[in-house]
Amino acid sequence: MELTVNIKEQNKIAAFLNLIKDIDYIEIVEVKEGSGDLSIEHRRLLDKRLQKIERGEATFRDWESLKKKYEGKAV
Repeated sequence: MELTVNIKEQNKIAAFLNLIKDIDYIEIVEVKEGSGDLSIEHRRLLDKRLQKIERGEATFRDWESLKKKYEGKAV
């Protein structure tokens, strides 16, 4: 059986995928994001980041925690 899930908040997609990826009876068949406004370069960077997370070389950090870290710092 296949089930289509629509994640309304784009910033929650990675968290949702991290939750379900370790459930042995669920297979992620395809992921489609409605973020057509991302450049190809940005998409590649995000894909590389997700691959590092999957290999255990990096951890997922949500936007709110990163934003707190850099609040008040000039870029």
